[in-house]
Amino acid sequence: MELACKQDWDVVRQRYEAWWAGEILDRPMVKVTAPKRPPDPADAAPEDHDGLYDWFTKPELVFPRLMRSVERTYWGGDAFPLVFPFSCSLPAIEAAYLGCPYDVVPGSNTGWADPCISNWEDRAPIVVDPDNSWWQITQQLLDEGARQGVGNYVVGIPDLQGGGEIIALMRGNEELAMDLILADKDEIKAALREEVQAWFCYYQTCFEIIHRHMDGYVDWLGAWSEVPCVTVENDFSGMISTQMFEEFFMPSVAQQCEWVERTMYHLDGPDAVRHTDTLLALSTLDGIQWVPGAGAPPCSTWIPLLQRIQRAGKLLYLNVEPWEVSILLEELAPGGVILDTHCTSVEEADALLEMVQRMYR
Repeated sequence: MELACKQDWDVVRQRYEAWWAGEILDRPMVKVTAPKRPPDPADAAPEDHDGLYDWFTKPELVFPRLMRSVERTYWGGDAFPLVFPFSCSLPAIEAAYLGCPYDVVPGSNTGWADPCISNWEDRAPIVVDPDNSWWQITQQLLDEGARQGVGNYVVGIPDLQGGGEIIALMRGNEELAMDLILADKDEIKAALREEVQAWFCYYQTCFEIIHRHMDGYVDWLGAWSEVPCVTVENDFSGMISTQMFEEFFMPSVAQQCEWVERTMYHLDGPDAVRHTDTLLALSTLDGIQWVPGAGAPPCSTWIPLLQRIQRAGKLLYLNVEPWEVSILLEELAPGGVILDTHCTSVEEADALLEMVQRMYR
């Protein structure tokens, strides 16, 4: 598929395939976006609840806005026009599919799930509900978005999340943390097994819908692939010990990595660092997206951790500030890293990309 605003799309896809193999095509992968013009004020999120709900879910409001966003964005380097018809600003939407009360939040322009498991013994089975309203909205938006996207942009799947993150939302973070100590372990593990089965069904169906119109695989991380890929995550892990993470949550991580050919793990914040060795030991996990977290030093101050990940043979995906690009390219293996950044202007983006080219001529 060719893209109107990405003339080198064929070469960019080759770079992604080389990155997945831990190799380098011609230069390290650097994704740079920048505004070509300011946002249209008409595209701003409404401040009232009903207006925000429609803004996220009504095709006649969603797709013109997404197309305007694609057209006003400069897609430099290995960045490419990527849209999410079902917005990733509605995170962990699988919790809604599985019965959690879920609603949009005006002001923060996101969504939130309330728990739906009051106790483990009496909980309902965790299974796919084809009639769930949020799941029906998702399918409609994905199909229409992929149809309209041919030749214009790439479509990504929603932020499903899955695994322990969804179970934490279904039960509540604090409640689940206590349950890991006090509740029946077998009940919790059974729920996790049921959830990951449901997750895989949602994952497969989302891509089946997209592939009616276009090829390729991409999720919220933004790493394109010719074959199935996914970003596994569990931010709840920052609340628990490595022993608990290994006992309760690594089985579902391993299951996701077994089912999906290419996998990254979203390692978020200093509290999650203690699980690094456990994740690096998983042979079916391809790489790590390291996110320093709110208030923590930026990526370029975590060089020892990043080098440790690369020495273990894992890929890296890093969201960085423009000034960090040269530092990270000097310190990290170029074939196994993607640097994703945003510049304030097209001129700044082009200057950054020229700097990268000079480093690898």
